[in-house]
Amino acid sequence: MIKTKLPVQEKEIDGQNKLVKTERQIDVEIDTSLFAEERWEQNFPHNAKNETLFAYVERIQKAGLMESKAHILSNLKALYCFLESKELPDFKSFLKLFDLADAEYLTRLVEKIKFVFEIALQTATADGKN
Repeated sequence: MIKTKLPVQEKEIDGQNKLVKTERQIDVEIDTSLFAEERWEQNFPHNAKNETLFAYVERIQKAGLMESKAHILSNLKALYCFLESKELPDFKSFLKLFDLADAEYLTRLVEKIKFVFEIALQTATADGKN
């Protein structure tokens, strides 16, 4: 597995009733094993019925959906399947880590998603040639 960090944001109200945003990074591992496909089938059976996780990522990549912030949930579904971390117990908890209202943060998140997908697809291509 390949270790990397995932940017997440947390918000809280301080003692003066002001919203305070903090960004942190959580340690994750990119998992391109068969277990990623298992997570895909278990968490997104409707999608898995029609295509594998890798086929899904290739399709959204070719369609330009990875660049589209309007399709961020589709990207996060696949991203969740490729990541392993103690801080990601389930998909709902995973989604709660991201603040989609912050455009600058969202841009960094999209870049991280693209990075993980590139790693996953490169690994799949390399594995397919062996």
